[in-house]
Amino acid sequence: MIDFSLLPCELIATMIFRLLILCFSLTFFYSIDLSAQSEVYKKSISVAELQQDFEILKKVLLDYHPGLYRYQDSATIANLFEDLDKVLDQNLSSREFYLLLSEFTTKLKCGHTFCSYYNQKKEIQEVIFNQKDKLPFTFFLFEEKMFIDKNLSQGSLPEGSQVLSINDIPVSTIMDKLLTYAKGDGSNNGKRLLDLELTGLGKYEAFDIYFPLLFPAKNSTYDIKIKELGTDEIAMVNVKCIGRTERFNLIEQKFAKQNASYDDLWSFELLDKSTAHLKIGTFVTYKMTLDWKAFLAEAFQEMKDKNIANLILDIRGNEGGSDDVSLVLAKYLASKPIDLPAFKEVLRYEKVSDELRPYLKTWDKNFYNRSGKLIKQANGFYTWKKNQKPAIIKQNKKAFSGKVVLLVNAANSSATFFLTKGLQDNKLATVIGSETGGNRKGTNGGNLFFLNLPNSNIEIDIPLIGYYPLEEQEDKGLTPDIEVRKTIEDILGKNDPVLEKALDFIARK
Repeated sequence: MIDFSLLPCELIATMIFRLLILCFSLTFFYSIDLSAQSEVYKKSISVAELQQDFEILKKVLLDYHPGLYRYQDSATIANLFEDLDKVLDQNLSSREFYLLLSEFTTKLKCGHTFCSYYNQKKEIQEVIFNQKDKLPFTFFLFEEKMFIDKNLSQGSLPEGSQVLSINDIPVSTIMDKLLTYAKGDGSNNGKRLLDLELTGLGKYEAFDIYFPLLFPAKNSTYDIKIKELGTDEIAMVNVKCIGRTERFNLIEQKFAKQNASYDDLWSFELLDKSTAHLKIGTFVTYKMTLDWKAFLAEAFQEMKDKNIANLILDIRGNEGGSDDVSLVLAKYLASKPIDLPAFKEVLRYEKVSDELRPYLKTWDKNFYNRSGKLIKQANGFYTWKKNQKPAIIKQNKKAFSGKVVLLVNAANSSATFFLTKGLQDNKLATVIGSETGGNRKGTNGGNLFFLNLPNSNIEIDIPLIGYYPLEEQEDKGLTPDIEVRKTIEDILGKNDPVLEKALDFIARK
């Protein structure tokens, strides 16, 4: 170690100067490196490179996707491939190719097959998603019309005002276009419309991704035409673009602290001496710090200790995640044996080819090779030699024996779809709310491959297991036992008519 006290002042000054020069140089070259990385993702992708990516995508979908023909016949799918191939006749940027692939995967009508926002490389996320090109307000949709929820701009955009157009483009035109990029299962558009609302929460939202790509800002601003609530007055307001992080910070400054983590989506409270409200807003337990099993154990123990007679289980807004949550919940509610929803599980492959293996990533190496675990069926698909999940949940003598009301909405499209179906079919809960997401015809998911296209560096989620009913079903979500339709007054007044209906139902019972 150098004792600086023994060195001349001139030498110390020289050393400090050289150190500063070194730090500056490292920073300069590091910045150049980052800039160079960004340029890689902004550069044009050649026709030959696009065609290679297309052929890899096509082969992966044909060889490994279990539900490619679930909602459409083979001729329709073949036409979709042909249409995509035809437009790859000129060089494209990453942004342009991302849009084309997003539109293509949406046409497959599988809610688990899409150009994931979360699984893209950071450089792609920066170039395509994280630009300062967002609207400086949040909104909700009612009957496919757009209404201001929170205004974060300097302009006058009163809460509840209807947005008529953005940069002279009617909102109806914007929403029709965005629907062709929103993921969902089959012809059930409820989930797609819900996903196109803009809350400003979470890391990414579909509207923030696709709107700026399809309808770019003019000089970093948007012209917003609005009609104020309760009047016929039309106003034009010019607002500056904003970044997603900046907008979230403004929301917390102007309004209140928001639910910013997965843990925040779980809550439990007693509404009165006889009714409990258990809110489970996500099954993505692998991103939670909360010990969710202990949380549920404590909640059900408290209900037992306090002789709670009614449970409102609220899964609105919950797309799904781990099936484990459903199974644990089912055991707490199994006052009688529960027959789990009957469906067949099918796969399209047994072993991944050496040709495609380099482009496919996942969290379990067993997904690459299932030899010895599957049986090939007459139609060319595979199914398991042994059942992967129990067909029944045994009666639990210590289960909650009171009345259960399940609150649902269009977000319930994967694991929460199956939870809803299981509780409804076994008459263990009265389902209240709106039609669920997902689809009665089945869904694809369970295991995933993350397909990384080598030239564009764009990632696409590919589900590997199809979960289909034993008999043909309608192309729609699950219908609640009691359907509740919100009014515009409910939304603006921050009322919760679904919860109110649940409490009314409990009181009448």
